[in-house]
Amino acid sequence: MSRLLIFFLILGGCQSLPLSFNAQVETQAPIASGTHVYSDASNLKLDLRLPEHPQSGAPGVIFVHGGGFQMGRRDSETVCSFLDDLSRAGIASASISYRLTRKDKGFGCDVPVEEKQAAVQAAGEDLMQALNWLELNCLNGPATWVAAGSSAGAETALWAGYIGHPDRWAGILSLSGALDSRTQVAANAPPLFAAHGVCDAVVPAKHDVHRNCPVDSKGAWDLLGGLAWSDSLRAAGVQTTTWMECQGGHEVCNTAMMNPDVREKIIMWLTHLGAHQNQDWSDSHPGKGPHPCPSPCH
Repeated sequence: MSRLLIFFLILGGCQSLPLSFNAQVETQAPIASGTHVYSDASNLKLDLRLPEHPQSGAPGVIFVHGGGFQMGRRDSETVCSFLDDLSRAGIASASISYRLTRKDKGFGCDVPVEEKQAAVQAAGEDLMQALNWLELNCLNGPATWVAAGSSAGAETALWAGYIGHPDRWAGILSLSGALDSRTQVAANAPPLFAAHGVCDAVVPAKHDVHRNCPVDSKGAWDLLGGLAWSDSLRAAGVQTTTWMECQGGHEVCNTAMMNPDVREKIIMWLTHLGAHQNQDWSDSHPGKGPHPCPSPCH
């Protein structure tokens, strides 16, 4: 078959960011970069990026956007910029839409914990459906995938990787995410990269209650943030990498994606997954103890 140069344009927030690559047309007609429906039942879509020069052996990244399970877009400017940078480094990705089950309902202290948990699980099930679709249809893509997300998307990725289906993932990338504090480390738990603002008052970085809700409120969900969950994984012998902004709040779920230093560390982690020891990074000079932040939050 002839070799064709195919150009695809991701719609929405990425209109100024065209993707191009050389694709060998095969009899099986493998899925190529572009927008695809991965769930006919819910009309859920993903934006697929397959780099022209993929990193050999590197996993792909399935990215879940944030927005409190109420809002957000898979093609926001921040998400597109981050995933385009990964593509330039040879890393494939798929940014997905998912069911926003809390739209017009909220996700605060007046929302029962059980409803919050159900929202995370529903999004996690959509993420698993996206993984199934990619494994079946993306014949020229990576052999393995990492679940990744910011804020609500990070909670979704953590659920999929450590509660739902630990055996299906090469790793988990959490940007300001957390897990139910009762979660136990599975024997086949995948490695973790967790980026978090240490002073996050919405999704705690360590062990605390969601949104600092009063302990007697309906929405007082006890959580293990990315840094606390990293400690649990390490205690069980699972490799983790952390990056923390010492005075950062919940905005780190987005600003970390735009930070060149964090991007570089994420790319290094992805391209050498499982090949290095536990690492801790911060935006401050290293301090004493496992988390190198020299001063408490104010």
